[in-house]
This record gives sequence, C-alpha cells and structure tokens, in this order.
Amino acid sequence: MNFDKLAGSYDSWYGTEFGRYADDLEKRLIIQFARPKKGEKVLDVGCGTGTYGSEFSKMGLEVTCLDMSKRMLNIAKTKSKNIDTILGNVEDMPFEDNTFDLIVGITLIEFLPKPEKAIREMRRVLKDDGRIILGVLNRFSLFALHERIRRNETYADAKFYSIFELKNFKVKRWDSTLFAFKVMPRFLLNCFERSDRILSKIFKPFGAFLVLEMKK
Repeated sequence: MNFDKLAGSYDSWYGTEFGRYADDLEKRLIIQFARPKKGEKVLDVGCGTGTYGSEFSKMGLEVTCLDMSKRMLNIAKTKSKNIDTILGNVEDMPFEDNTFDLIVGITLIEFLPKPEKAIREMRRVLKDDGRIILGVLNRFSLFALHERIRRNETYADAKFYSIFELKNFKVKRWDSTLFAFKVMPRFLLNCFERSDRILSKIFKPFGAFLVLEMKK
C-alpha cells in the first residue's frame, strides 16, 4: 500500500457519516484502554495523519508520532504544533529502551508483513510499567465482510485478524466495538450506538474494531 499516495484523501473518511460514527466509538474504547495521563510520553506508531497523536496532545501528553509516509507526517504536523514527527520503521525504531509510558498502534499490524517483530520493538521501547494498546480490524465482522465484497483497494494488501489469532501476541485484555453495518442509515446507526456496549458483551469476538492491551 502506497500511503504517500493515499495521504491527501485519507481524512475524507472522517467526513462521512459512518466514518464519524466509527471514529467516535473507536476513540472512546482506545482512550478507555490507554488510560492517558497528563505529562506522559506517548508514541503513536503508524500514526498516519495524526488523528490520535493530536488527540493525546490535547490531553497534555508528550507525543511522538512515527510513520513511514512523509506525506502522512506532514499532514499530522498541521493538526498539532506540540507533536514530534519521525519518519521511520516500526520494526527498527530510533529510540532507547524503556522510553515511553504509552504506545498506541491503530490499524497498524494489518499492513505489516511481520507484526511480531514490530510488537517486540514496541515492548523494547516501552517502560516496565507502560501500556501498549493496539486497535485492529476484525476479520470476523460485518465491516470486514462488506470490505471484502466491495474489494476496497485501501485494504487490498491488509490482513484483518480475529481475536483468536491475536492472542498469540500475549494479550493482557481486550474488547471490541462497532457492530453496525457500513451502509446503515443514520437512525439505525443511532440505535446501534446506544446498544454498542451491550452488543460487545454478547458478541464480543465480532465487533469490527478490536482493542487490545499487550503484555510487556
């Protein structure tokens, strides 16, 4: 996937009705798991256009965003003056051991040929009492089914994961969100939003967006 080519249109997703809906639910769960505290050092790995990095910056965290796409990083810089952006590879990061309190990787490992190597690097640069939070697209979901049927080119080179596969990466705890179908009208999205937490208890392995906290 050429993310430099995608950079200019990447944020248009958040302007769609379903995009806004999904982003809101996903952010709530990520922040719940991340437990961010003012003054902490956070690394946003595969940050894209800085959606999460800018959010953590507003909360008073010291944010570093790392990505392999220069154009994505240029857009991220426009969202917050208070984030550091670094062009780099998650499998070989230019940081000392035990540097960060919090590391997040949102829709990251789906695009990596060797995600286990990236996770080892995250563990290396994480402080002993830190948290690694991943947001991963679920292969056992209505969203994944819809994207496969549409043959969405954004995900042509991506591998969606089930929670059963992800447990091999030493998951400490996990949850899911986003049970709505992508083409639902607004009134149905409202119904699903109100019942999302209930659905996550009943159909937890099938939410479109899996959130995991990894063991150090």
